[in-house]
Amino acid sequence: MPAVHTVVLALGAAERARPELEQIPEIEVVEHYDLSSAREDDVILRGLDGAWAVVAGSEPYTRAVLEALPDLKAILRWGTGSDAIDIPAATDAGVAVITTPAVNAEAVADMALALMLACIRRLPELDAIVRSGEWRGLGPTRDLACSSVGIVGLGAIGRAVTRRLRGFDCRVLATEPNPDLEFCREYEVELIDLDAMLPQVDVLTLHAPLIDGTRRLIGARELALLPRHAVLVNAARGELIDQAALVAALGSGQIAAAGLDVFEREPPARDDPILALPNTILSGHISSYTDLGLDRTGETVIANLRAALAGRLPSSCLNPEAWN
Repeated sequence: MPAVHTVVLALGAAERARPELEQIPEIEVVEHYDLSSAREDDVILRGLDGAWAVVAGSEPYTRAVLEALPDLKAILRWGTGSDAIDIPAATDAGVAVITTPAVNAEAVADMALALMLACIRRLPELDAIVRSGEWRGLGPTRDLACSSVGIVGLGAIGRAVTRRLRGFDCRVLATEPNPDLEFCREYEVELIDLDAMLPQVDVLTLHAPLIDGTRRLIGARELALLPRHAVLVNAARGELIDQAALVAALGSGQIAAAGLDVFEREPPARDDPILALPNTILSGHISSYTDLGLDRTGETVIANLRAALAGRLPSSCLNPEAWN
């Protein structure tokens, strides 16, 4: 009989794909949903002992972890980001890192637009006013329609946001190191560097990967370049923003509002000052957690696993040199 490989599900969202995974005869599915919130190497090592592959969340894969898991051959990310994985260490350990790019783009783009609209139209305040027994307690709000929106990162999610903004007749400016020029021409995207973009936008939305060059990309200097009425949206990675600088900017009125699905520390501490600001709209890193987002991600993870079991690496493998 062929060997049966242990595949660990490290996050609860992967439960969605479990029925189909259990139909694959070459694997035994084991759940350790607590691993996605683990940050200690020893906890991760215990959960992955003997695993051939892991369907991974945001738990860190350090060199120490990877070197201590000789049976591990594939990290199948439930999502796009790989910032929690030491890729060179994975390569040295012979572990393929395989992501699911673009599959959650529509869900995340929807959330980005929802955060923009909620901040611009001040929906939480309007809701609270009516619930308090008042009626129209605010003056007129600003509009998303016909506004200028700056997009940092024109990957699959940034492009999905751009397509949606066309329906609002927005002017779209973007910074992107490797732009799809045909897409930019079709959607009339103005490519521009970040410093030149910031003073011109009513909304700044972040869709860049977290790498060394983008960590704390938006800090006190960049926030000071934004107009005072500007709204900042982040549905990418919390570490793209210097959160202390953002708290100061929001508290002083340097910018008008922020819609955040991600934070520098997740989950934020109960006394994190970002939680006390009235001009923020917050959600818990959940922008891709929709029926469509989960289904598409699950389908791609399963396809990636089947390919790896057959000895083929998908095109979304970040380190094909890890496997001979």
